[in-house]
Amino acid sequence: MKYITSLLGIFFFLGNSYAQNIGNISEAEMNQISSEVDRELAFYKTQLDQEIYYSDLEKEMRIEFQSDTFAIERTLFKMLGTDYSTTGMTNAVYYAEAAYDKLLNKYYKLLKSKLNEEDKKRLTDSQRNWILFRDSERILSNEISKEEYSGGGTIQQIIISDKQLEITKQRVIELYGYLDRVILF
Repeated sequence: MKYITSLLGIFFFLGNSYAQNIGNISEAEMNQISSEVDRELAFYKTQLDQEIYYSDLEKEMRIEFQSDTFAIERTLFKMLGTDYSTTGMTNAVYYAEAAYDKLLNKYYKLLKSKLNEEDKKRLTDSQRNWILFRDSERILSNEISKEEYSGGGTIQQIIISDKQLEITKQRVIELYGYLDRVILF
């Protein structure tokens, strides 16, 4: 969170300091970003493959999780570097949040497949409660961003999107942590 917030602040400062607003990321730029991330990801996977793991299943799951999150983080970083307008930063963070949401569903389903029927219900209940938490936090974040509380301004869009990303990303990490515990034992 601190890394992303700092990074957003730097790009916001640069964008305003040099009065540059390069607009939305084009399809060609997004394709370029994807190609770069794919190359970096391939190299990253070879590094991960060299590490020591307890089992082949653990190795497979950890490489997959780390690769999934690496791709999202690198894409976010490159998107922020391509378009550091307020809209560009907000769009980049929302892109990352949507990507983490897909991972959340992926790791939720994987974890659920490893549990017995009673514990599947507990996981489902936990996830429903988390969704209530997430939604209430989004409402609160939007309310706190009002001018009467925070001074308003376009920076609030970035703060709101970053808070949403932080919440979803944290849940993905929690679900993976549970899955990792199940796999190790």
